[in-house]
Amino acid sequence: MIAQQRRLSIAAVCCLVLLISAGAAAVAGVQLETKVDYVVDGDTIVISGGEKVRLVGIDAPEKGEKYARHSKRKLDQLAGRTVNLNLCEEKDVYGRYLGVLSIKGENVNMALLEEGLAVPMLIPPCGKSVASDVLAASGRALIARIGIYSQASFETVRHENAGEHIGETAVIRGRILNLHKGRKAWHLNFGKDWKTDFTAVLFREARFRFQALGLNPEDLVGSEVLVLGKVKEYNGPEIVIRGPEQIIPVGTTEN
Repeated sequence: MIAQQRRLSIAAVCCLVLLISAGAAAVAGVQLETKVDYVVDGDTIVISGGEKVRLVGIDAPEKGEKYARHSKRKLDQLAGRTVNLNLCEEKDVYGRYLGVLSIKGENVNMALLEEGLAVPMLIPPCGKSVASDVLAASGRALIARIGIYSQASFETVRHENAGEHIGETAVIRGRILNLHKGRKAWHLNFGKDWKTDFTAVLFREARFRFQALGLNPEDLVGSEVLVLGKVKEYNGPEIVIRGPEQIIPVGTTEN
């Protein structure tokens, strides 16, 4: 999956930077009204003044990948139009601003996710403010099986049947019954027998990623979720979680 296969780090920026747009200066981190000069791809635009802006929290397919043209086409509709941007204080390692794009009240970042034209990519610190909304929006597209999620690899499997998909990349659905905090890893258990039932495993690095994005794996207990990743066998079927993009809540049920 796109968001799981590619990781992007954020360069440290020690001070605010100035963005020149439409003949006026604006400080990154504030809302900005500007025009879209042209669209690079499904998650990157160039605005007046020549600055590139990467839509925060999402990752659209690259050129040549399935649905790449669909996601770019949605942004192409904005070329030459006046839009609103809520920019993060930091740039990415490619020198692009990061922000939420909206027009006439529509959050374009979330619309791309809800239409299945992009997948979550949450990177702190800028991804923290949109993390919950991003996961919720992608969950709706995944449940509806639209866009990227219409592909066979995203067919949902009940957690009771996860053992039939060892060695495969799958989407496992179920309710998290409890959380066991081990010395090396946390285990989100979907069944009463941890030795045989499906488990989502979080090692320290993954837990740090949740924390950096203002999320807590403990809050998932009792939730109906979708778990994305490769199913492995270790005391029953399991998926190792590397970040929040792999556990998408679709509802909560009382314990």
